[in-house]
Amino acid sequence: MKLFKRDKKGVSPVIGVILMVAITVILAAVIASFVFGMGSKVKSAPQAQFMLEDHPDSLTGDPTKGILTATLYGGEDLRCSDIRLQIVDVANAKTYTLEWNSSGNNFEYKVGNTIELKVNGTYTNNNNIIKVGDTLTAWDTGKDLNITSGTTVEFRVIHIPTSTVIYDGKVFVN
Repeated sequence: MKLFKRDKKGVSPVIGVILMVAITVILAAVIASFVFGMGSKVKSAPQAQFMLEDHPDSLTGDPTKGILTATLYGGEDLRCSDIRLQIVDVANAKTYTLEWNSSGNNFEYKVGNTIELKVNGTYTNNNNIIKVGDTLTAWDTGKDLNITSGTTVEFRVIHIPTSTVIYDGKVFVN
C-alpha cells in the first residue's frame, strides 16, 4: 500500500504562496493596529439624558422669567466649553445658538453686544461641568425674541469636538 500517489494533482504551488502571503499581510495589519493603537484615537460624543420642561413661572418678554428648564438626569458629565446649546422657536422657525461665555459662567445668544437669550444653572458649583442633577434654565432677556406663551420650543445640546447632537427635545411653553 502506497501512502502518496504521484499521479494526482494538488493545488498549484503559486496559489498556495499567494494565500500564505495574503494571510501574513492581514495578520501583520491586525497586530500593527493593536501595537500602534490606531483605533484608540477616535473620539466619541458623551451620552446625556435631559428632562425638559417649561419653566414654572415662564412669561416671555420678561427678563426675570425663564422659558424652559433642562435637568441632566442621566449619562456622562458635560464640560460647558465642549458643548453648544440651541433653542428653536418652532412656530417662527428661528434657531438661537448659544455659546459658552466663561467670564459670565453662562451660555449666551448675542446680537452685536446685546445678550438676547441666556442659559445659566447649577453647573457653576461644579467648575463649569454639568453633572447629573444639574439644571439649566433658559432666560429671555426681553429683546425681540418673540418666544411667546403657547409656543413649542426645541432644545438641543451639541458636542463641539464631534459635532454631534447629544440631546434633542421639545417643550410647550405656557
